[in-house]
Amino acid sequence: MAKSEDVSTDWQKSAGDFSCLVCGRKRLPALEFSKKQVEKALENLRSLPNKDIRTGPEVQSVVYLSGTCKKCAEEKEQKEQADSQAKRQDREKAAEEAVLEPPDRIDVSLGARPFGLTPATKGSGYLVAKASEGKPAAKAGVRPGWRLVSVAGVSCEGDSVEEAQAKLKAAELPVAAVFEGLPGGADFCVSCQEVLAVPLFSRKMRTRPPDKRRCTSCVEASEAAGETEGTEAGGDGDAAVGVATGRGARNSKLAELQGLCAETAREAEQVTGLKAVRGGSARGRGRGYR
Repeated sequence: MAKSEDVSTDWQKSAGDFSCLVCGRKRLPALEFSKKQVEKALENLRSLPNKDIRTGPEVQSVVYLSGTCKKCAEEKEQKEQADSQAKRQDREKAAEEAVLEPPDRIDVSLGARPFGLTPATKGSGYLVAKASEGKPAAKAGVRPGWRLVSVAGVSCEGDSVEEAQAKLKAAELPVAAVFEGLPGGADFCVSCQEVLAVPLFSRKMRTRPPDKRRCTSCVEASEAAGETEGTEAGGDGDAAVGVATGRGARNSKLAELQGLCAETAREAEQVTGLKAVRGGSARGRGRGYR
């Protein structure tokens, strides 16, 4: 049993009467618990006030340490994984059974450049991945997941992203564009850039703005990646996840800003005939283009 003077800094050899809060087993050795749990228990033991007013060599002070043993922690993790797998299977089954309604076609007028459209990097055709807030496309109601069908009466179906972009740049303002909206019963994931059945999104996620929605699979993958980074860092798991999530959000914002800047430069080149100079070595007004 653990005495205050017997506490060792070596967690494997530390004396102690350990008990598990989950299964109720008592008088367990420290090796039955993770290193982190034992170190936390020993740290708490050092800070416990001595409430026994009796003194003398015949008085034995005993402190019991408790936590969650490895066995219970593993069983909990296995149960969580099984529950997650069952929920994933239910979502996939619901998605397979879902009936998607044909998408509507929406006429849009784009009166100024840059339009603020960012195409998806995967899939065929011009699929909108982002409509930048405050830009003509967003003001006209264009949202992620819409597919460009025609520009100024010229069909874009079957075109590559580059071909569709060329038609947008060549068209005179205001540009009359036709988009194919999302199918009924479907939504767009901004992470995997896929149009998916609604059951593959959580109810909470679907309350978010269209440009913030991610399918449950992408959310789980992001969380798993954050937990892995936290474990490798050797720190607290929850804290590491928060850092990883924040870093991922910053990288996402940076990528969006870079994409918008590149699109603006391309459209400016089309209008002015001047090419943007990469890098920041040029000085003076008017040196940004050549």
